[in-house]
Amino acid sequence: MTDKKEKIRVSDKMMGLLYLDKSLYLGLAGLIVGLSCLLGGIFLYASMKSTYQRQLEHPGYFDPFQESGYSAISAQLATDYFAEHVKEGYRLYFGFDSTFEPFIFCADGEATKELQRLIDATTEGDGDELPPMLRLSGFCRPLTPEIMGYARDAYSQMWSDETIPISSDELYAMVGDYYLDTRPSSFLVEHSWAMGFFLVPAAILIIGLGFLFQYRKWIKAQLAQVERYREHLPAADRELERTERFSKRLPLYLTEHFLITAVYSLDVIPYEAIQLFSESGSLLLAVTKNGDTHIIADRLHCDGCYDRLLLELHHRQAAGGLF
Repeated sequence: MTDKKEKIRVSDKMMGLLYLDKSLYLGLAGLIVGLSCLLGGIFLYASMKSTYQRQLEHPGYFDPFQESGYSAISAQLATDYFAEHVKEGYRLYFGFDSTFEPFIFCADGEATKELQRLIDATTEGDGDELPPMLRLSGFCRPLTPEIMGYARDAYSQMWSDETIPISSDELYAMVGDYYLDTRPSSFLVEHSWAMGFFLVPAAILIIGLGFLFQYRKWIKAQLAQVERYREHLPAADRELERTERFSKRLPLYLTEHFLITAVYSLDVIPYEAIQLFSESGSLLLAVTKNGDTHIIADRLHCDGCYDRLLLELHHRQAAGGLF
């Protein structure tokens, strides 16, 4: 049987050096913000989807001269399609409402039987008997110059074998600035950006978890350092309790006999064990008599106390650590 090592009890101050790190704060902040954003996103997504469903159930009146979202209109007549998108499979038509005002709409694939009746009545009927009106519903889309180009060519030849010139402005004045897209759609097709309600929180959560994973690795290294300094830790901890930080921004303490720092990881170094101090770039290093090198501080994070710290360390090393 092997004896279990006795647990080391340390002060709250030493616990702070052992367990508190910015990666912990950033990780917890990421989780809190990410979960808050996710809950808010779920609420907003559900609210928007509910609004979308209500629009489908109660469409507004399609006005080709203003954006009206999901809307509907009853067509009395319609022409054969004047343009077709081969890749996406939809066709563009002229429709005429109950007052015979023209508008443009698009539909998927071949014309339905109901639509074909309107087309036949327009092209072959004598106008005495009109077919039942066809209710069209869909999303309001802006008319592009490309669509208007095809529409102008078709409209100029609609009522006569001869081409009747018509300008774009004249056509806009008749059919408005929008067309009715009657193709089947969905909430995510119309509001694809709504996925951001989930993607953004997910990204924040992943970042937060990344920081917590980094903190887990850091804790393992800290616990390994505790075992390394088991011999000196109780005495160093007692001296730490009555020692103030060397600088507010620097987790470094100069006690009577020990240099205690947690700039990168916990180091508890007796002054008498230090052979020399050296500098590498912006880093201040302590080389101990056993050949180990310890990072003491970084000039960039010393808040202007680097030179004072270096001078004090040399002084304490020469004095054996005592004031």
